[in-house]
Amino acid sequence: MLAFATDLFIQRSFDGLAKGSIYALLALALVVVFRGSGQLNFAQGEMALVCAYFAQTLTLTGFPVALAIGSAAVLGFAMGAGAERFLIRPVEKKSPIAVVVVAVGLFLGLNNLIAVIWGVDARRMPSVFPNKAEDFVRIGGAAVRIERLGIIAVMLLLVAMLWVLFNRTRIGLAMRAVANNQPSSQLVGIRVGWVLAIGWGLAGAIGAVGARMLAPQASLSGAMMFGPFIFAAAAATVGGLDSPVGAVVAGLALGLIDAYIVGYFTWIGGDLVLPVTFGIILLVLVLKPSGLFGSTRVERV
Repeated sequence: MLAFATDLFIQRSFDGLAKGSIYALLALALVVVFRGSGQLNFAQGEMALVCAYFAQTLTLTGFPVALAIGSAAVLGFAMGAGAERFLIRPVEKKSPIAVVVVAVGLFLGLNNLIAVIWGVDARRMPSVFPNKAEDFVRIGGAAVRIERLGIIAVMLLLVAMLWVLFNRTRIGLAMRAVANNQPSSQLVGIRVGWVLAIGWGLAGAIGAVGARMLAPQASLSGAMMFGPFIFAAAAATVGGLDSPVGAVVAGLALGLIDAYIVGYFTWIGGDLVLPVTFGIILLVLVLKPSGLFGSTRVERV
């Protein structure tokens, strides 16, 4: 009995980590944007959803899966950079409310565009990783699906790539400088506008990969990103809106909480998972308003 309970715990933990990895990727996208511009991109989920549909279209036309994902990431980068340059930048210095309105407008516009181009019917999307009944490995006696391990591995790879970018490249150092102090960055010759566009583009690419990882787990539809975006925003807030590490840790934690609530507290019911999760989030923010890993005070100067 104890061995069965342990195996079930391991299996649910990996299920939660896989789901949390998607939350972490989307939360990372939000944090990358916020660190540079101090803005929350409310259209991040819909931008990622467009890229997921684009990847599916390429796959159906015969593109290799890896090439389709790479192309979707490029599209996500272009959408993110374009949104910052042509939509956000012209209004951000005039009114913070205007930025919110533009982001919400972009969200609605992209959602309607998806319906026009791809229709409103839900679609199934093949997994990036082996996902047949026999595609699992044994870990401590538990059967863990290869797909779950693949999603976790993709998240870890992207986190490692971001660490290298931020700490070992000139572009990354410029992004960190702009995040800390835009006026000082301009004085030392950093092209702040380009750096902000790159940050938004990078967030768009990360979101595209996250949406492609999510699509096989859920039906590809216009509503697919609503729930994950809410969890990702919660993860970014709990981890700290200026902390990539916090986004990853909080995203994984939310995935685990979700899996454990569904697995062990069946009396709560699936519809109450979100309220219970946000109750936990509220408790964390009451104790530490800046988030677990966030700075005590975050502001644009």
